Amino acid sequence: MIDGQEPEARSLRAITNLPCFLVGAFLVGVSLVGLAPGSLYHRIVRSSLLLVALLAACAASPTAHDPELVVTTTGRAIASLQRAPHDPAQHLETCKVFHHVFAPDGRLLTKGQGGEFPHHRGLFLGWNQMQWRGAGYDFWHCSHGETQQFRDFLPAQSMGLTDDWQVSAIDWCVANGTAIVRERRALRARELGIEVAVLDVRSELLAEDSAVRLAGDPQHAGEQFRALQQFAEKDAAPVRYLRPASAVGEANDVWKGCEWIAGVLPMPGGDVTVLRVEGRNNPRPTVWSTRPYGRFGATFTTELQPGTPLPLSWTYVIALGARDTAWCQSMAAAVLRQ
Repeated sequence: MIDGQEPEARSLRAITNLPCFLVGAFLVGVSLVGLAPGSLYHRIVRSSLLLVALLAACAASPTAHDPELVVTTTGRAIASLQRAPHDPAQHLETCKVFHHVFAPDGRLLTKGQGGEFPHHRGLFLGWNQMQWRGAGYDFWHCSHGETQQFRDFLPAQSMGLTDDWQVSAIDWCVANGTAIVRERRALRARELGIEVAVLDVRSELLAEDSAVRLAGDPQHAGEQFRALQQFAEKDAAPVRYLRPASAVGEANDVWKGCEWIAGVLPMPGGDVTVLRVEGRNNPRPTVWSTRPYGRFGATFTTELQPGTPLPLSWTYVIALGARDTAWCQSMAAAVLRQ
């Protein structure tokens, strides 16, 4: 929750913000009831009310007032930044920066705080076996004072991106407050028709003053998606996964040989398919992990060096309905060609 608003409410406001001309037309139509058509007064009132309505509707645009929202060009919210300031008295509740994700029709798809595995939240990034100056740190569970702290919004140009990207500065800090990694995290939302949205995710990780090793097991490392808590409840319908023909399964829901994996979420109101595509320039090899309650993603092992940012990218294609393997393969191939 940011600024006292639940993500569901923020998304609803974004997707129900009708185009300005429709809002204006509605208000004008209501206000002109009873006035003689064509009269001077009728024309003056119509013009004045239309101008006021247009200004009011446009001023309510989520892109102007809600920097946390990642919206498409038509104003549909596909993600929402969760950036509560760190509070040592509520460490586990405020130790992470993450994004909630919404379906193209506005339904919330991701879990926030609480529930089973409370460290799983929305779209999140971390490694549970990081090393810095000979010591180990867990930026997945953050159970030893580690934090990811939002610092500020940055101009999209700081990452060479266009203004339709949301860019955040995030510090990865150890328990005493020292930042060992500086991150710039960027998201952009696009539409592929009414039923399909694309969420582009980029991150640049920079070691502050000494090398930082990124490492962890597949269940507790990398960039991952966590679906709603309802899929972890007893007797809940499980999330169903689609994988490429090249996928090689191992014990404990670990998968290799994948460039993409998709989860089909059995949501109330209809299934939603979430396709995750690993950026083609990310470190390799990648190891994937999937769970029936809807936590899935991939990790790798690498080392950050001071002065050399590590650029990373992932793409999520979010579609209404249960899509098949052929659809996922086609969409992933299109993403990887970009």
